[in-house]
Amino acid sequence: CCCSVYYHYCEHIVEVIRNQEFLLLPADDILKLLASDDLNVPEEETIFHALMMWVKYDMQKRCSDLSKLLSYIRLPLLPPQLLADLENNALFKDDLECQKLILEAMKYHLLPERRPLMQSPRTKPRKSTVGALYAVGGMDANKGATTIEKYDLRTNTWAQAGVMNGRRLQFGVAVIDDKLYVVGGRDGLKTLNTVECYDSKTKTWTALPPMSTHRHGLGKPDHR
Repeated sequence: CCCSVYYHYCEHIVEVIRNQEFLLLPADDILKLLASDDLNVPEEETIFHALMMWVKYDMQKRCSDLSKLLSYIRLPLLPPQLLADLENNALFKDDLECQKLILEAMKYHLLPERRPLMQSPRTKPRKSTVGALYAVGGMDANKGATTIEKYDLRTNTWAQAGVMNGRRLQFGVAVIDDKLYVVGGRDGLKTLNTVECYDSKTKTWTALPPMSTHRHGLGKPDHR
């Protein structure tokens, strides 16, 4: 791929893989895409299924490239249920290198305590799949910001993602199911007990039941 085409493919890969142009790409171009940390995919499963479609489009010629290309899929980051199904998949059954890659990925899930020793390029998430960093409210030159800014690791850029309903300092914030929860804090005059939820997709705030206690400088647990 030339640079501009390669950038287009990385940026719009979800749309590209739906079109025949993807199925007609040569193996070298597929490899270059799979090796990229900058593929704009929601999860690794998307690009795995794209590779399977590409191979099946011309199995007779492309199966010989499968193990090499599969080594650029972050298999350890695929759901364990999918990995279990791959073990007996006819495409991989007689390919020793593919079996090794699948086994490596299954061990990553089965032995979480050993993951620090199992790090490789295949365990490194693509930038688009790691989520985003939010900077919410806090102190600014005007003694209280109301803006929400979002950092995108893949593009290395900050963008305004929304605005809070009012000034808040020393509050708690958490992300659950892609929604931002803002809890308590101070508005500059008093300690708050209010709780609000921000949906970045609809750019709307929803007021939730207030806490029974007014709090600022609070901690909040991570949600998993």
